[in-house]
Amino acid sequence: MRKVKAATEAGRSRPGPARGIPTPENPNKAITSSLPHNIKAAVGLSDVLREMGDIYRADPDKAVHGQGFIKLLHAYVGTQLEARLTKFARKRGIKVVKEATILGSTKPKDEDVAVIDPENGPLVLVGVRSQMSSVGNNALNYYEMMVGECTSLEDWFPMATHGYIYLHPLRSIKEGKQGEVIDHGRYARMYAAVTGRDRREYKTQRGRFDHFAYMVVDFDQDPPSLRDDLVNAAVSDVVLDIDTFVERLIETSKDRLLFWDVFE
Repeated sequence: MRKVKAATEAGRSRPGPARGIPTPENPNKAITSSLPHNIKAAVGLSDVLREMGDIYRADPDKAVHGQGFIKLLHAYVGTQLEARLTKFARKRGIKVVKEATILGSTKPKDEDVAVIDPENGPLVLVGVRSQMSSVGNNALNYYEMMVGECTSLEDWFPMATHGYIYLHPLRSIKEGKQGEVIDHGRYARMYAAVTGRDRREYKTQRGRFDHFAYMVVDFDQDPPSLRDDLVNAAVSDVVLDIDTFVERLIETSKDRLLFWDVFE
């Protein structure tokens, strides 16, 4: 017992790479690292939905047009990604940046959430959009814009992991528009059609996200509830839920960056 204790104390006194893992002198060396330090700081999805509901009940018009509503989702994705960064990633200066200006092949794009290496650029890029009313009038235009931006960013950064979150209400929450019919099944199929870059051929694919989350939210509930059942009924072969979105992004990023341990 004394030998074990002595060995443990000796191990604690020895300096080692655990005090901050630098970039290796040998660039061919794979990097491993320890767990992130503060996963509890991440914003939870239930808290986001509750705050969205509060904004909606206080001022539906603000929920439709205000930036504070959608920025709750920015915070959710950003803090979830940041909480999963390893000590190696933090030591390197890899950061999660909101509204990062990223060069595409046609023009710069203010990407809602980006994980950026200081020397190598974007590792993960995530767009976020909510459309709370007049969905039928604008959804196709936004769809075309979304796919075009994806193509432009993938031209510059084919190895980055590209994701998107789209939120529709179960029913339009704008006053006077509550009777609007939203074909959630149709939109789920549209988003599934531009999701899932091939695991091996992704470098040559454009206009297709690695992962997508389609949120259908019932704001008449308190707190608001997700209607994943509507999405799953329309799409059975592609995962589109928000609950696993960040984990899917991280797993794909880890699969591509086998030589660097950026995420836990």
